Amino acid sequence: MDKVTNEAATEQAVDRIRAALARLERAVSQNQDLQARHDRLRGTVEDALGEIDALLADRKS
Repeated sequence: MDKVTNEAATEQAVDRIRAALARLERAVSQNQDLQARHDRLRGTVEDALGEIDALLADRKS
């Protein structure tokens, strides 16, 4: 390989690595967003179940 071809191949490899890193960063941020949504939903469900339990306990009294 001559120097120009080797440099072009290196540049292409670096571009592919950068593209892969960008995809990974998007996947991680999406996963963090999903985790945060899951945590909020879990909290909402726990609160609702607590309210239902309290209503049922009041009704039994």
